[in-house]
Amino acid sequence: MEHGAPSPPETWDALFGDFYLRAYLEDARSAEAERQALAAVALARCPEGGDVLDVPCGFGRHTLPLARAGYRAAGIDRSQPLLDEARRRAAGERWPKFAQADYRDLPFRDASFDAALNLFSSLGYLGDEEDTRALREIGRVLRPDGRLVIEIMPRDLLVRRFQEQDWHLLGEGRLLLEQRAFDPAAGIATTTQTLIDAAGARDSRAFSIRVYTPTELLAMLAVAGFAEARCFGDLEGGPFGVDRRLVIVARR
Repeated sequence: MEHGAPSPPETWDALFGDFYLRAYLEDARSAEAERQALAAVALARCPEGGDVLDVPCGFGRHTLPLARAGYRAAGIDRSQPLLDEARRRAAGERWPKFAQADYRDLPFRDASFDAALNLFSSLGYLGDEEDTRALREIGRVLRPDGRLVIEIMPRDLLVRRFQEQDWHLLGEGRLLLEQRAFDPAAGIATTTQTLIDAAGARDSRAFSIRVYTPTELLAMLAVAGFAEARCFGDLEGGPFGVDRRLVIVARR
């Protein structure tokens, strides 16, 4: 991997497939997905039953509860395996709708959505310029006064909680080991994840992601054309601090 830069697209395509499903499909954080999704649309002031874009949507952890709550939810993701799992979970219901696309080139007309959600640290894969391009494209499909909600790990919190390695028990005798490094000058976090199954077989993926400060994200949102952006410490609108995950609500 190139020093000081996020991983190339082929790295993410390899990560966000079967490997990601095995690591995160039954992750404990998925149990919180309904609460997170409904709190996010409330923070976005989305009208009841409104049009909501989940971008990227992964296997639908947030898109599906939004649709069950009566929103016209659409999910976009680059990964076909994750979308296949999302559609399987949707079980043929009319909503949500899913489509495969890069979030720098969304398959929607201008002003199609009342709100957009970018949750679970879903920026940083592309680097500053291309992530700004993705934000601009999300803004394009929002209606006037529509809001984007970003929920992400900010740089200060990463530094405060940084651990070079740890492990998670996934169930069925499986382990996920993580080894990490952080380049503070470039703001790049590098992680090697290793899945170990009950028989001891190992499968590893390494990737590098850009970790932003709130100041950097606010500047990117301004460049992307958002009129106003506010920082919070949670999806309920609590105060932001250096010991909290970052939630930004940006108004189109």
